[in-house]
Amino acid sequence: MPASYKQLLSVYAAKPSVIRDYFCDFQSLVEDYEWAVSVAYVFLKIERVKHTTLYAGIRKMHRADAGMTWDLLNKDHMSRGRFRTLFETVFGQPIEKPILDKLAAAEKVRDQVVHGKQLPDAAVRGGLRDALDFSEAFDDFVCREAGFRPFGALTGFAGSGKALSKDTTRWVLRGMGIPEKAPAQ
Repeated sequence: MPASYKQLLSVYAAKPSVIRDYFCDFQSLVEDYEWAVSVAYVFLKIERVKHTTLYAGIRKMHRADAGMTWDLLNKDHMSRGRFRTLFETVFGQPIEKPILDKLAAAEKVRDQVVHGKQLPDAAVRGGLRDALDFSEAFDDFVCREAGFRPFGALTGFAGSGKALSKDTTRWVLRGMGIPEKAPAQ
């Protein structure tokens, strides 16, 4: 665990530029605000990258229409388990366990902070470090397996091929279970 906020900032500074650029406000938030603000910021960005990863994977690997894909992903309730299930559906393989373990450790801290629980500063710093470690490992994993960096700019990620029609995209996404059907009331 980083022993101080300065050590946490050293962890951040040692991350690849794609991670530092994605979390561009991290340093100023850690230096100028209470820990809860930094935790909220990091997890907002992680949730955003989860959606972006699924979108880019569907577009790149399944040639789906861009607008239809965003629209239907935005209608899907993306729980933690749902993200993992959809990732495996879209990419044809699960996220590696050590990567998920880092995310789970960070999420445990996030849950306690966001729900107003008191945690020692060291535990929060450790959770933020785990979130940064997850981000780097997840970015490397997706790049290795799918050929794009979800934490990066995504310029040209889908290649030059023609996308499916909106009607066909709707059927492809429906086959993947996107969006998830609401339970019967």
